[in-house]
Amino acid sequence: MNSRKIVICSALLVLAAGAGCGKRGTEPAAVPVDNEPAELVVFGKPADPEDVFNARIGDAVRKKFPNYKITYLPKDSNTTMEKLIAAGAQVDLIYDSIGGAPGSLIQTGSQFDLTDLAKKYKIDLGRFDPAILEAVTQLGGLYGLPIHTGGLVLYYNKDIFDQFGVAYPKNGMTWDEAIEIGNRLTRNENGVQYIGLGLSIGHALNLNSYSLGYVDPKTEKAAINNDSFKKLVETIVLGPTRAPGYREKIASINRTFNNNDFMKEKTMGMFVMNFGLQDQQDFQTFEWDMAPLPVFKDKPRVGTQPYPNILFVTSFSKYKDQAVRVLQYLTSDEYQMSLSVRGYAPVVKNKEIREAFNRETKFKDKNLANAMFYNQFASPSAKTRYDGAVSGPFNSQLVKLILGETDVNTALRVAEEEGNKNIEAQKNK
Repeated sequence: MNSRKIVICSALLVLAAGAGCGKRGTEPAAVPVDNEPAELVVFGKPADPEDVFNARIGDAVRKKFPNYKITYLPKDSNTTMEKLIAAGAQVDLIYDSIGGAPGSLIQTGSQFDLTDLAKKYKIDLGRFDPAILEAVTQLGGLYGLPIHTGGLVLYYNKDIFDQFGVAYPKNGMTWDEAIEIGNRLTRNENGVQYIGLGLSIGHALNLNSYSLGYVDPKTEKAAINNDSFKKLVETIVLGPTRAPGYREKIASINRTFNNNDFMKEKTMGMFVMNFGLQDQQDFQTFEWDMAPLPVFKDKPRVGTQPYPNILFVTSFSKYKDQAVRVLQYLTSDEYQMSLSVRGYAPVVKNKEIREAFNRETKFKDKNLANAMFYNQFASPSAKTRYDGAVSGPFNSQLVKLILGETDVNTALRVAEEEGNKNIEAQKNK
């Protein structure tokens, strides 16, 4: 399939724009490249179809750059970076999460360091939250710029708290305190088993406050069979499960908890998950709110790792200058403010922009800003293309671990051994 056919078969998004300046010197006064026609192709996340990308980013860019035509190609089984590259198709920008970037960007060899172009266009990297920018650069260089971010928060069902007369979660709560509240809510009432504290364990481990990764990027070996990872697992994975009735519930469903257990079943008091779950329709059917992620005693006010969505410029783009101008606009104070008020967590550390977070959404009476920004972000753990090779074997141990059919030391050792075998197999493909 040639590049022309790929573009025709994919959703077309034309982005244009008019006048407007960034604030506090975030954009140079006059840029001739803005007036030069350019056709930019954006490869996007499968979770963001054309209409979502357009509403979040496209309309604003349309008003800014009338000479830029952008084709948006969301990832699906027929449209992957590997297939696009093999077909010789044009891709100028990759829009992906920090979790997806090792696969879509690094594994395909599409990365391009923007350091020189950032200097050329006077992009002030000091405006960004340091941890969010580090999440980008830990991939190996300044290959893109973060546009908005996510991270772990603590969702809670106010109806369940009210039913059992328990005070809502508070700021600065430690994991020990959260687990104790969870114990009070884990009970069987009129034949219904309530769970006090559940986690999306994969997300909780990926974005942990200790910044522990699955793979050592230097040795490219599994990095989970150690005391630090063991402590993490014993606290956040096993700690909540010791309440009577908890393990029985896991045994009955034969899996760990997921989004539906919280928002559809409505028998869970608290749920740790990445920010953004509240956009699901089910959240309109019960009273809920969110609080900051619980912290470890030795890491006060250190919460989730950031989980930014990033626009990367590809190494084979013919329009690198134009692509960087788009990135510069999307990270300007002007545009970051427009994102913030709409409930997309900004990536800059500007206090005014953060205080405006969520101001114009249907959730403006909820504690979203507090949940996202009360704690400081933890440093991001190294993300590698082999993370799934290690996390997969460990995740397969979770139910047995929770039910006491294996112990932490054994689960970590087995996952390490299987993970290293998977890494070698992946290298030899």
